[in-house]
Amino acid sequence: CGCRHFVLLSAICVRSAERQEPHALHFQDCKLRVEEQLRALAAAGVLSHSIVRPTAFFKSVCNQFERVAEGGRFTYFDLGGGRCIRSNPISERDLAAALVDTIAEPARRNSVWQIGGPNRPLSKIEQGALMAAAAGRPPPATVGVPIGVLHAVVGALELLARLTR
Repeated sequence: CGCRHFVLLSAICVRSAERQEPHALHFQDCKLRVEEQLRALAAAGVLSHSIVRPTAFFKSVCNQFERVAEGGRFTYFDLGGGRCIRSNPISERDLAAALVDTIAEPARRNSVWQIGGPNRPLSKIEQGALMAAAAGRPPPATVGVPIGVLHAVVGALELLARLTR
């Protein structure tokens, strides 16, 4: 019979690619193209879809927590102009339940579901302070790495990949 409904685990950061922001990364553009293809398939009546965009995973902050708990610095990407990413991490278990819900919930068909934890989105600096408090430490020193550094690393890796084909 084949696939009738496709559930895509995307990411909230795809919004940067949608808005064509200068700090959007290549993988965000790729995720956006997959989302667009799913929308086209749904419009053609081929299959329905649900796109789930979590804001962040708790698992992705584990290394940061360990560093902060040991008294280390909290590192984050600085988007410029005093801005940093805000997110509301979700647990793997809650995300898994949400993915299953998209299959059973007709209202989630052919839609994008932006999902996060139960509270308001926090800046990375606020998250670092919360991690320190949870570890019984004062707020950590922070290091804002300019987002351009990430772009440079990604560009270098893409060049290396092209050169070694």
